[in-house]
Amino acid sequence: MRPFIKPTLLSILLLLLLAGQALAAAALPAPGQTLPTLSLKVPVFGQDASELGVAGKKTFRLQDVKAKVIVLEVIGVYCNECAKQVSSFNTLYARLARRMQAGEVRMFGLAAGGTDLEVEGLRKTGIYKYPLVADEKYKNHKLLREPKTPFTMLVTPAGKVLYTHLGIDDDIEGLLARIKEELK
Repeated sequence: MRPFIKPTLLSILLLLLLAGQALAAAALPAPGQTLPTLSLKVPVFGQDASELGVAGKKTFRLQDVKAKVIVLEVIGVYCNECAKQVSSFNTLYARLARRMQAGEVRMFGLAAGGTDLEVEGLRKTGIYKYPLVADEKYKNHKLLREPKTPFTMLVTPAGKVLYTHLGIDDDIEGLLARIKEELK
């Protein structure tokens, strides 16, 4: 009887582990939901704060960003998958330039666990062409239910989630089409 109990117990533990992972993934922000209020640190690099319309502040909320749609990418400073995605997101950022000038769209990365110094270093290298916001103590990352990185969202300034994607999102044309659809 004892040999039967051990495999059964291991099977139950494995099922519980898998169920926990599935529940954690399901808990990420999803389209139609409203994000909790994020208190974001104003970017320190160059004109990033001005570009987001939050210059002169210490912190800001999504509501402070003057745009109809915000592209929010959660990244890890040392995330290999984020490094693979950055080139296509720099292209997205360049393609959104006209809409950003018109005040329709804003785009920034939230560096989960990143310090001001690390974020500034990333921006100085020129790897990231768009504003990055430090989230040194993971405060906002936790409010977003700790997504793995990269995690991309389209949100409104009121925090309504329009679109999410976990992992590398190379379909820039599809993302541009979604943004244009949301701006109608």
